[in-house]
Amino acid sequence: MDKSVDVFAAKVRADPKLAGGFNAFGLSQGNNLIRGYIQKYNDPPVHAYMAICGINAGVAAFPQCSPATPVIGGMCATLTEALGKLAYLPLIQEHLFQANYFRDPTHVANDTQYKQYAQLAQWNGEGVRNMTADKARWSKTSKFIWVRGTRDTVVWPNQGEQWGQLSADYPQNKSVLPMQHASWYTKDAFGLRTADAAGKNFFEEFKGQHIRFTTAELNGWLDKYFTD
Repeated sequence: MDKSVDVFAAKVRADPKLAGGFNAFGLSQGNNLIRGYIQKYNDPPVHAYMAICGINAGVAAFPQCSPATPVIGGMCATLTEALGKLAYLPLIQEHLFQANYFRDPTHVANDTQYKQYAQLAQWNGEGVRNMTADKARWSKTSKFIWVRGTRDTVVWPNQGEQWGQLSADYPQNKSVLPMQHASWYTKDAFGLRTADAAGKNFFEEFKGQHIRFTTAELNGWLDKYFTD
């Protein structure tokens, strides 16, 4: 993700039309580029950022393969456990975008490889990176719009599209904490809580599968948040 963000930033900075800042919306993995740009650069600044079915909080299972999936849920859990240990190896993190946003809650607290090497851990304040500069850059953006697909099975848990977080005692407890109780919010790891206090966070939902919103819904969000 980090390398892709650098490429994205270079394209943005080379476009004179964006020199004064711009609005941006992302779909699915595209949000990792915009969110990463805001934390690492945000110059020129993103004025308003809309994340549609964003994977900013990571995923805890492969697409269509959550432990809650009927029939194959047990197989999914086994697969996640086996491959999750490999995801945080430096070599995998350096070359596989999807491994960068894989967040197995059983690895968060005590896994040194996750804390040291996982790119998502560094972005979300769960790793070893000092987050002071990230928070300063996050504060430059005036609006954050978090759009969730309530029937999304590609991103699990889909509450993560609005910064929800699986319970720390997962898998015994499979409940999802709302944003205000998530660790990255309570610790204000990168500025999410500060943005909330300033009235910068907005939330929208659609009743559909991953990025299966209607054109009317998209136009409605754009008109609502991207025009003054």
